[in-house]
Amino acid sequence: MDNNEKPLFIKDGDDVFIQRNSNDSESNNPTDGFRTSVYKHFESNMRVVVCRTSSPVFTLNIYVPTASTNDKGIPHTLEHLVFSGSKRYPTRGYMDALAAHNYSVGINAWTSVDHTCYTLAAAAEDAVANVLPVFLDHILNPLLHNENFVTEVYHYDETGKEKGVVFSEMSLYENNEVVRGYYRLNGLMYNSSATYMHCNGGRTGDISKLTNEEITDYHRKYYDANNVTVVLTGTFSDEFEETYLQAIPPDIVQSRGCDSRAFMDCSPRRDGHLRHDSLRFPSSNASSGTINFGWHGPEHQDVETRVALKILIEYLVGTSSGPLNLRFVERSSPLASSVRMSLENSINKAITLWFSGVPYAPQSANNNNNNNNNNNDNGQGDASKEDRMEHAKGSEETLHLFEERYLENILASELKRIYDSRFDGDELALEKAAKRMANLLTASVEDKQIDFLQRAQLAPDIVASHFSSEPDGKLHIGSLARQFDVITELTKRPVEYWLALLKKWLIDGTVYSVAMIPDLELGSKLETERKEKEQANVAKIVDKDAHATFIKTAVEKSKSNISDEMKRGMAKPDPSSKTATLPHKQNLVVLDKAIGPVTAVQTINADTGFVEAQIQIPIGDIPEELRVYLVLFQDVLLDTDLVLPAGVIYDNDKEALKDEKRIQYSEFASKMADLATLRNACVGRGLEQISSNALDSFFVVGFSATCNNYLLALRLTIQGIMFSEFTPDRILTCAQNILTSIVKRKRTADSILLAVESHFTDVLPGNEQLSNKRHMSFLAQEAVLTNIIEKAKSGKVDEIIRKLKDIQNILVQATVESLQTSLALFSRKLDIPFYPTGKRSFNDELTDLISLDYFALQMLSALIVRADAPLSNAVRSKGYSYGARVYAAPSSRKLLLQVYQAPDVAKAIGAIKQLFVDMQKNWDSYISDSDISQGRSIMKYRMVASQSTTKMILAQSVINSIHGFDSVEQYNTWCNTHIAAVKMSDLRRVFEKYVLGFADSDCPMLRLVVTPSNVEIPAELGPYEKKTLEEISATYKTDN
Repeated sequence: MDNNEKPLFIKDGDDVFIQRNSNDSESNNPTDGFRTSVYKHFESNMRVVVCRTSSPVFTLNIYVPTASTNDKGIPHTLEHLVFSGSKRYPTRGYMDALAAHNYSVGINAWTSVDHTCYTLAAAAEDAVANVLPVFLDHILNPLLHNENFVTEVYHYDETGKEKGVVFSEMSLYENNEVVRGYYRLNGLMYNSSATYMHCNGGRTGDISKLTNEEITDYHRKYYDANNVTVVLTGTFSDEFEETYLQAIPPDIVQSRGCDSRAFMDCSPRRDGHLRHDSLRFPSSNASSGTINFGWHGPEHQDVETRVALKILIEYLVGTSSGPLNLRFVERSSPLASSVRMSLENSINKAITLWFSGVPYAPQSANNNNNNNNNNNDNGQGDASKEDRMEHAKGSEETLHLFEERYLENILASELKRIYDSRFDGDELALEKAAKRMANLLTASVEDKQIDFLQRAQLAPDIVASHFSSEPDGKLHIGSLARQFDVITELTKRPVEYWLALLKKWLIDGTVYSVAMIPDLELGSKLETERKEKEQANVAKIVDKDAHATFIKTAVEKSKSNISDEMKRGMAKPDPSSKTATLPHKQNLVVLDKAIGPVTAVQTINADTGFVEAQIQIPIGDIPEELRVYLVLFQDVLLDTDLVLPAGVIYDNDKEALKDEKRIQYSEFASKMADLATLRNACVGRGLEQISSNALDSFFVVGFSATCNNYLLALRLTIQGIMFSEFTPDRILTCAQNILTSIVKRKRTADSILLAVESHFTDVLPGNEQLSNKRHMSFLAQEAVLTNIIEKAKSGKVDEIIRKLKDIQNILVQATVESLQTSLALFSRKLDIPFYPTGKRSFNDELTDLISLDYFALQMLSALIVRADAPLSNAVRSKGYSYGARVYAAPSSRKLLLQVYQAPDVAKAIGAIKQLFVDMQKNWDSYISDSDISQGRSIMKYRMVASQSTTKMILAQSVINSIHGFDSVEQYNTWCNTHIAAVKMSDLRRVFEKYVLGFADSDCPMLRLVVTPSNVEIPAELGPYEKKTLEEISATYKTDN
């Protein structure tokens, strides 16, 4: 910038330092933390916030505070439309292509109830700088053409079928159990002038009445430079402001004089207004629903109360031994499968409490249940009298949970009991919860740094500044910058402080509630209404041919059409720009003497405040009859009683036990929660109950703890593996809660699709190593768990306990929602090497590029599935499907084509097949030489992002060791060498050899379509064998 020129952005106030952990608090140094600088536009109220972090990923978030006054979803529709072209860059797809050339997978956005955010994540500082001005032009100066509205928002075709990307997206969610409950609860809590009262995403009935003119007017009001805040995080240099911010073309960020800052009244609705409601949602299983509660919370400026309430929430539900979990979940007759509580980031905060998997017993079933209870009461077998009485009481409660205010009264009684007992007599309970929260926050900074800064720290401040009671044009950031200081002070508060907090906000506070009730008939009713609407739409069409031509023209105009010349002219990172990874060191220590089967120990040193330990136990040879019990076993193992033999040291005892000692599971869970921020016992790497993954031949027990707590956490974890006792009540509780979670999973389309695909493909010859995956599928587990529950209720659990003990002995010896649209998945086997085979040296196999086909497939996938790429143009712009993707899965050695959220699945599949045929004939029209550099850029970002936190480094190291890599560096060398070697001929070869087969009806593969139960498979798809989930589940053995 010339010294005589006026700077575009000027430093606005002193830097803010956002604390990273308790050490930043204990140091008493106000400059410890993430240094955050604010720059203000010299004329308008636009701000740029630069937060300097340690992450190798650079992020760009552009925030626009947005409010809704109706349910048309205008903020959401506008979010979609801004990507369609801008004043300076009118070509649709330019924005996304530019991002892909700059070490990124592309741009994205989300619409929340009070703001819209546009995002980019890249692997280099200058990459972000290249995208920033173009992104701002799209946001502030979009074209908003009518044809883009037709394809992206709403239209109906000549058959009356309603389409449009936004419409299709919301049709999937608007009858969802969770989404409907969320918006209805907000509707009860807020007055009509608050944005939280309305559905920001839009309801389909209202979206169909929306016009492009309304969206244009909305943009004019909210999308002015005055209202925009840009937030950048990453290892930005001190020269970034001078080099890049001041170089933004001034006309792009020039204000039109519109400032939407205004006070938003978020007060409750008037006295006497409805505070409780119930809604029905479509479901094929009516055994459970959800009940949600809400309370108004403190104002945004009341930081201490905000933090204190989060600590109270951690005490109530943060651990399995928390009082609300013990009262409602961890019991022989659960009143819910899970309890979730949070402090919502609204302008005036709200406290929400969600009970999921609440047993639903309609009146017609009550008599049957009562009869069953009478019959079962005498059949409790070995259960004690107290257990039988508790179970009978719980069974009675479950019959009335959806009666008006029934669960609310139980909740109120439990909160009052906690208050009267002064937190069950534990005067230090909240101090311990505060320390747990400090550790959890520190872990969040390490593992989810971007979300911690962008969503939890900065976004709420931006919105609150905009809609505050005194909008002064200033940006007040850093309200939680010193929250570790606040937590430290709160640990010193007496128990009376916490009792008063509990009483004021939860016991005496006005409570609102929504019950979400499953309805077996509602899906059919909605389908009938949909067909009637289509008929009404057809009746409105005067000329079908003209209407079809209008839609076709809009689709063609909305396609991305970026020339090679345009791609070559795009700004790209400096070739000398180096991407970074977190510093770490990986070592493999070969033991001089084996400890049992352990011959080596892997250590990874990184800059982290935690020690993370993983004990990985091979279970590939586990007997077949035990595999179906792995789901229950992983859920119970660290959540049941311990029986410690004499001679072992427990907890902080200085001497070994002289006699056997039983540790109640609630005590053990509390101790582990105080010591570790994370603990898990699972098959593979996932924390999902009813799934497994590439590492499912390993049972993994792990935890993360501070250095001070590490050794004690390790001792307790090993004792948990060795001395857990599988009690009848814990078996029953865990089995019932898992079974309820299966019901929820069966309401989720993606879960169904992948489970059924795995059912048909993971039993092929050569896939024996994936048998755990098959047995752990919810398709198999529903019958298994039902049988276990029946045996547990009748006291016949000896056989189940024996089998859980058998699995435990193997480990010890080794260690010392409602479906609204259709989906499709095509699956082909891939017989190619993904990683070093070990048959020759690493260097020899690397020189021969043995995995070239795999990396060429990955690059081809990256190029055709991103936004505005060929697959998107084929299905999304035409309204056939929200999206589609092709991807290679190394773990299962499969190539998959997935079509999701498809209102017209037949046309989506047909369009994809036609695309692949046309790509073969006109390859150069789809993939050009300039796309190769774009593909490399995308894959380079993915590598950096996959190693951007210490937890990711650990996960990558584990996978690398299993696949024969000595270190993360060696893995990166393998990837980078192959990526650099991919040529156009390689892309075309793998397309014709693998991908093109999806268009060939004779090519051997699994073709799977999942539809709502009341929707027929279109004839255009050809012959399909029709099966229900129940029929597939019945193929699994149910004899336990």
